Amino acid sequence: MPARHLLPCLATALLPAFCGSGLAAPAASLDPRVQSYFEEHCLKCHDADVQKGDFRMDTLSPKVGFENTPQWLEIMERINSGEMPPKKEKKRPEAAASAQVVEWIAARMKEGEHARMASRAKVSYNRLTRDEYVNTIRDLLGVEYDAKDPGAFLEDPEWHGFERIGSVLTLSPSNIEKYLAAAETVLNEAYPDITPPAKNAKPVVPFGGSKPVLYEEQISERHRERLLELGLLDKVRYDMWPGDIFRYSLLKDPLPEAGVYEISYTLSGLKPDKGRAPRIKVYEAKLDRVLFEQDIVAPEDKPITVTFRAHLPKGRPNIEVYNDVPGPSNLPRSGRHGDTPFISTKMGRIPWQMKLTDEQGKPRYPFLIMDSISWRGPLVSDAEKKLRNDYMPQEEGNMEQVRECLATLARRAFRRPITDEELDGYMSIVKAELAAKEKFRDAVKAGMLSILCSKSFVFLAEGDENAARNTLNDWEIASRLSYLLWNTTPDAELAALAEQGKLHDKATLSKQVVRLLADARSVRFTDSFATQWLRLRKVGMFQPDKKLYPDYDKALESSMMGETKAFFHEVLQGGHTLRDLLHSDWSMMNPLLAQFYGLPETAASGAEFQRVSLPADSHRGGLLTQASILSLTSDGVRHRPVHRGVWVMESIFGKSPPPPPANVDPIATNPAAPKATLREKLEAHIHDANCASCHAKIDPLGLAFENYDAIGRWRTEEVTDGTGTNPKVKASGKLPDGREYQTADDFKKLLLSDLDAFNATFIEKLATYGLRRSMSFDDREDLKAIAATSKAKDYRLRDIVEAFVCSNLFQKR
Repeated sequence: MPARHLLPCLATALLPAFCGSGLAAPAASLDPRVQSYFEEHCLKCHDADVQKGDFRMDTLSPKVGFENTPQWLEIMERINSGEMPPKKEKKRPEAAASAQVVEWIAARMKEGEHARMASRAKVSYNRLTRDEYVNTIRDLLGVEYDAKDPGAFLEDPEWHGFERIGSVLTLSPSNIEKYLAAAETVLNEAYPDITPPAKNAKPVVPFGGSKPVLYEEQISERHRERLLELGLLDKVRYDMWPGDIFRYSLLKDPLPEAGVYEISYTLSGLKPDKGRAPRIKVYEAKLDRVLFEQDIVAPEDKPITVTFRAHLPKGRPNIEVYNDVPGPSNLPRSGRHGDTPFISTKMGRIPWQMKLTDEQGKPRYPFLIMDSISWRGPLVSDAEKKLRNDYMPQEEGNMEQVRECLATLARRAFRRPITDEELDGYMSIVKAELAAKEKFRDAVKAGMLSILCSKSFVFLAEGDENAARNTLNDWEIASRLSYLLWNTTPDAELAALAEQGKLHDKATLSKQVVRLLADARSVRFTDSFATQWLRLRKVGMFQPDKKLYPDYDKALESSMMGETKAFFHEVLQGGHTLRDLLHSDWSMMNPLLAQFYGLPETAASGAEFQRVSLPADSHRGGLLTQASILSLTSDGVRHRPVHRGVWVMESIFGKSPPPPPANVDPIATNPAAPKATLREKLEAHIHDANCASCHAKIDPLGLAFENYDAIGRWRTEEVTDGTGTNPKVKASGKLPDGREYQTADDFKKLLLSDLDAFNATFIEKLATYGLRRSMSFDDREDLKAIAATSKAKDYRLRDIVEAFVCSNLFQKR
C-alpha cells in the first residue's frame, strides 16, 4: 500500500499534553518536627555560613516534592542510610526521629509525583494500550490483530502496576512505524487483494478438512502393509507422554489467507490415580504464542474433541502440540518414538519404550492419545462482513460513496463527530492516490489507513484546545465508560446517547453500567483491573527453582492467576462485597489448583474455573491467601516476608513505604549453622535502628503469611539450609497500632474490622484505573463522596463501580 507518506499524520500525536495546570498546592512550610530536626542536626553544617560538601539546606524550598527535588532526595537518602548526621557527631538523633523525617520527605515526594502524574493540559491525550487497540480494531473492522506477536507493539509501560496512565503511555518516534504497519496489516486482512480468476482456472475450494495424526506415507512401508492386512491402518493413533511433542497438525495445503481459523483435536487423556491430568498445549513457534491449552481427561476408547479458534498468518504455521505436564525425562532412548505406529495400550508399545500403564492397565503417567485434527477457515461472521462493507464503496469510482464510507469509519474510529475539514483531508489522500494511478480499492484503503494512523484514533482525547474545560463532554464520557468496562470503543447505543447529550444524566449512566456489566465483554474489565491493581504480571517473574518446587509449571502458574481473576469477577457479578476480597469461605478453582491446595479431587471438575466452598481447615479464602498473591512477592527460591508486607501496604492500605537504604547486605545462607526460619534470620539481620523503625511497620503485614512458602503452599515447618531439623514457622505478629494476631486468618479479621481503610484504597485504585491518572489533593472530596456511597451500600462491589461512574469525579478530566 503506497502510504509511507502518512507517517507525519501520526507523528502529530506527540503534543504537549502532559504539561499544564492542575497541580495540588504544596505545603508552604516544613512540618515543625522536621524543621526542628534540621535545625538541631543539619543546618550548622549546611547553612549560609558553612556548606560542607558544597551543600546548603537553608535556601531549599519548603515545597518538598515540587521544588528542589534532587536536593531533597539526597537529604532523604543520606539520613535513611545513616550517613547523615555523621557518626562522629556527639549528639546524634534517635533512630525513630530520623525515620520520621525520612517518612515525611518520602510522603511529600509521593504527593509531588502524584500531582505531576495528575496534571492536565487543555487537551489530555491518553494512548490506547495494546489490549485496547486490539479490542477496538476487532470491534471496528472485525479483524483480530495480534499486537503481542514478534515485531508488533512493545509492552505497555506501567506506573505502580497500572498500564493505562496517560502521562506514561507516550509514543516515541521509533514506534510510529509500528502503528502504520499495524494499520496496513489490519486493512490488508479486511480487504485482501481481489485477483480475477484465470481462464480455465479450477473452482476455488474452501479451505478446511480433517486429517489423521499420521498420513499413510508417514508410516514406514513394512508397518503400513502389516496394518493394512490387519485392517488397522486407519486406527493409527499418536501417544504422548509427559513433555512429548506432536508436530503433524497441518493439512497438506497452506493457509490461504491470514485470519481466524477453527482447529479441533480429537484425543483421549489418561490420568493416574491422585496424579495430574494430561494437558494439551498448542503452540505456534514462529509467533511464540500459545494458541490453546486445556487439561484432558477422557477414556482411551471414548476420545473427546476440543475446538478453539486462533488468528494465524497466511502460509504454513509452525504448530507444536505438547503434553504439558511434569514427568520423567524424555532424553533417554525410552522417551522417544519408534517407527512402530501406536494403536492402543492393549496392543502395547515397543519393548524399549517407557511403560505408560501398569499391569492392571492403569496409567502410570498422565498421557494423551491423539486421533485426528480438523481445520476450518478463515472465518468471517456476517456482522464482520457488514462492518467491512460499511467502509468500502460498493460502486467503483463513486466518490460520494467514498466520502460517506470514510466519514462512517472516522466517526466510529474517533469516537466523536467528524468535521468537514477533517473529512476533506482524508478525501484528498484518496484523490492523490487515484491521480498516481493506484487502483480504486487501494486508494480508498489509503484513506482508511490515514484514519487508523490519526492521533484521534490512537489516543483518547479529553478537553478542548480553544477553551479551559475541566469536565468531559458526552462523547468523552461514552469513551471513558466503554474503555473502563469493556476495554474497547463505545457501541452504537452509547454513541447514540452521546449524540443525544444524555450521558451527563446519572440515571442514564446507572442504566448503562448495568447493561455493560451484563455483557460478556465485562470480563475484560475484571481481568485487566485485577491484574493491574494486584500486580499479577509479577507472578512467575522469578521462575521457582525446579529442584525445590518440581510441581510448579506454566499450567499451575496460569491457574494461580486464573483463580484471582475469576474470583474478582465473581465478587463483582455475584453481588459480593469488599469483605470477600479480604476473607471468604469460597473461591474459584479448577482441578489442578484444587489439587495444589490439597482439596478433595471432587472439589472442582472440568476445564473451567468454578465456585468452590472452602473447608474450614483449607487455610484459604479471600485474595491474600491465594497462591498468585503469595508467589508474586517471592524470588523463586524462598518467600520474602518484607516484600509481602510492602504488597499489603501498597495494594490494601494504599501506602508506599520509604525507599530502603542503598547497599543493604542480603540475608546470607549458612549451611553450617543450625537451621533457622527466614523470619528468625530477618530479625537478627535488622540490627540498624534506622532499618528497624521502618521494618516494624512493614514486616508485620507480611509475617502473617509465614505458613505459606514461595509458591503459596501451606506448611507448618520451613525447609531451609543448615544443620538439624527444619524449624516450625511462626505466623504471629503485632501491628504498629498494638493489635496482635496469631495466624493469617486472625490478620484478615483485623483488616475486616477496619474496612473503611480498604474501601478508600480500593476506590482510589479504581479511580486511577478509570481516569487514567493518579489521584491528587484536588480529588480528595470526590473520593470521600464515593467512599461514603460505598459504605451506605454495604461495600458491595457492583455498587462501588456504579457509584464511581455516576460520581462527579468520573465526569472530570
